Amino acid sequence: MTKASKTIGVQQILLSPDLETCALLEYLCQQSGKLYNTGIYFARQTLFKTGKLLTGKFDLAFEPSVSKSLLAQSMPSTPMQQTLMSVTEAFKSFKNLRDSHKKGQLHFRPKPPGYLQGSKLFKVAYPNSGGQRPTLINGQLRFALGLTVKRWFGISEFFLPMPSNLDYSKVKEFTILPKNGVFYLEMSYEVEKQNHELDINQNMALEL
Repeated sequence: MTKASKTIGVQQILLSPDLETCALLEYLCQQSGKLYNTGIYFARQTLFKTGKLLTGKFDLAFEPSVSKSLLAQSMPSTPMQQTLMSVTEAFKSFKNLRDSHKKGQLHFRPKPPGYLQGSKLFKVAYPNSGGQRPTLINGQLRFALGLTVKRWFGISEFFLPMPSNLDYSKVKEFTILPKNGVFYLEMSYEVEKQNHELDINQNMALEL
């Protein structure tokens, strides 16, 4: 018997954007990095002052002092929420490590998530669902920038190439990754994995 289970595949492509698009990508990743550090600061202060760990998916996305700030509004709303969710995911991982340490299963004491260093650029994620999902137009992916960016810069969208070997409808998330001075587009998608179960009743016996 064969059963199909779903796993996640990932594909990255190196981007070669024009100057305007490159500036937009850098702006988005800069704002995402600043917002990530802001979220880290808020979550660390909450931990140090109250002992509470912000590990819920929307703990920061629904925190007005963070998600309603001018910095948060400088990004499209969906990627902004995804960046803040990355913070709570980091604290969720910290909680799991801390729990393991308390049980004696970890030989070192884990530290709370820290701030981005260096360029402070951070990923910008667009899920392939919801109101700001990228749309496919003539082989190009259209990414919305939101009302604030449009009001500030007069630009409402940008385009990136969609790889021809991937089915757009199967992609779960498009992520802009800044790495080593360049940008990549990462696509995560569902892959059906075949699990082969051996039926011992159908085995053949061989006599030697």
